[in-house]
Amino acid sequence: RAWQESVSLKELQRRGVCLLKLQAASQRTGLYGRLLVTFQPRKCDSDAELPYNSFGPGDIVGLYDSAGQADPLSTGIVTRVTSRAVTVAFEESQGDVLSLDREGSYRLLKLANDVTYRRLTKALTALKQYHGGPASDLIDVLFFSSEPSAFSETKPPKLYNDSLDASQREAVSFSLAQRELAIVHGPPGTGKTTTLVEIILQAVQQGLKVLCCAPSNVAVDNLVERLAGYRAPILRLGHPARLLEPIQQHSLDAVLAHGDNAQIVADIRKDIDQAFAKTKKAQDKGERSHFLGEIKALRKELKEREETAMAAALTRASVVLATNTGASSDGPLKLLPENHFDLVVIDECAQALEASCWIPLLKAPKCILAGDHKQLPPTIISHKAAAKGLALSLMERLVERYGEKTVKMLTVQYRMHEAIMQWASSELYGGRLTAHPSVAQRLLRDLPGVASTEETAIPLLLIDTAGCGLFELEVEDEQSKGNPGEVQLAGLHIQALVEAGVKARDIAVVAPYNLQVDMLREHLCHRYPELEIKSVDGFQGREKEAVILSFVRSNRKGEVGFLAEERRI
Repeated sequence: RAWQESVSLKELQRRGVCLLKLQAASQRTGLYGRLLVTFQPRKCDSDAELPYNSFGPGDIVGLYDSAGQADPLSTGIVTRVTSRAVTVAFEESQGDVLSLDREGSYRLLKLANDVTYRRLTKALTALKQYHGGPASDLIDVLFFSSEPSAFSETKPPKLYNDSLDASQREAVSFSLAQRELAIVHGPPGTGKTTTLVEIILQAVQQGLKVLCCAPSNVAVDNLVERLAGYRAPILRLGHPARLLEPIQQHSLDAVLAHGDNAQIVADIRKDIDQAFAKTKKAQDKGERSHFLGEIKALRKELKEREETAMAAALTRASVVLATNTGASSDGPLKLLPENHFDLVVIDECAQALEASCWIPLLKAPKCILAGDHKQLPPTIISHKAAAKGLALSLMERLVERYGEKTVKMLTVQYRMHEAIMQWASSELYGGRLTAHPSVAQRLLRDLPGVASTEETAIPLLLIDTAGCGLFELEVEDEQSKGNPGEVQLAGLHIQALVEAGVKARDIAVVAPYNLQVDMLREHLCHRYPELEIKSVDGFQGREKEAVILSFVRSNRKGEVGFLAEERRI
């Protein structure tokens, strides 16, 4: 905010964080009594495009009068952005009804989004003051003041998915039998999500209410998609604009739109919009304030009806899914009693900040954590925060303390040839991984339409560039690293694979440095549009038939920088 105040409006627009000279093209009442306003450039032709900007769904923006430098008229959340318009949802301000003039000129400015930070600090404060709620025993276990325990009698469950292997079955039974805490350790390709879905279905079968979270929307949507296949009664919280297309039907907004109350709610919204139109035409102040009073009363009724419908939808669902921060009590979950959930499941827990896990954890007496603490930890930008313990995930902390007592590791991987698996298994997983017969000896040449060549007949190829003069770039002021020689090498190898019949969409090129990713894209994307080129962080959890790794580092000092962190490799 400080730099925004010292920079001119034109410069802010050039940087993509401000849109100047907009008009309110349309306004209507959306979900939860929010006013939805669509802004377009103030140009004579309706086809005028917005200038380059970095606005996206979920961003918090301030609305200002073009003339004034004063405080914002209101703040809202972007719901949709197209090349020609941006739609913003405004919460009604206390007692005031935002009224925009069709002829007026406005600007939108991106504001700092501190919602996540506020939710994290709120959860930690709640944890500090916690006593006597549903998570009391769980908190004691997670802070080592009491030992984890198991239920005495549990009969083996009848599985929904008969194809689970022995280690997956063991993880399911173990997780259901634990009283406060179970951890499912899933190395790459071991079917962690498949196992979690079975655990959740079994919990639902037992009549439990489950809150299922993960640090990213993609990970949550993955679980929604898998659970939907079993027709489980699920509900996905979160802004519909941030969800994958097929998932949207399970979102709270979609469920409410098809609910019993939907028609009444739609009628009230229409009444609000008509009352709005009347305020515009009102001749005197008295008439205008009468309509504003009417709008206020209608909004109150709308909010009450929507809250009732929301609470009903949440209560009906056996599984509620959200991101860790989306499970915050300042969202729809505030409508549920504090002891509503019996179980919290957190996927990709090893990639989450521990503080974010406490948002859902305070809502149930038991948790099941899943992830792989041998892969990338959460991203911490501040070295000071990392040094003080923020880089240590909850999962890692618990695995270190309790080990076998609370952890079941999945040991059969279904993703890679055993020669590729061998190094990771012996270096990171205590030699416990085995390759499933379906992949153990599988080579690229076994794919349909792929010829047997030198490149497609070997599972693992290591190219040592030492002594070849392929040094990394020395770029002043550049934090990232690049290596043009390796870009050329990767290009030649891709060419050989594609000529042998491997499809470009089945190949990924991965590099630990963003500069190298950019250089690879520049060199390869026009020739192979379907080729995926990503950073290590960006590709984690994904899979392709062939993966080319460019490690980049090559210098006379023998420095490898953050590649010394074995989890990154």
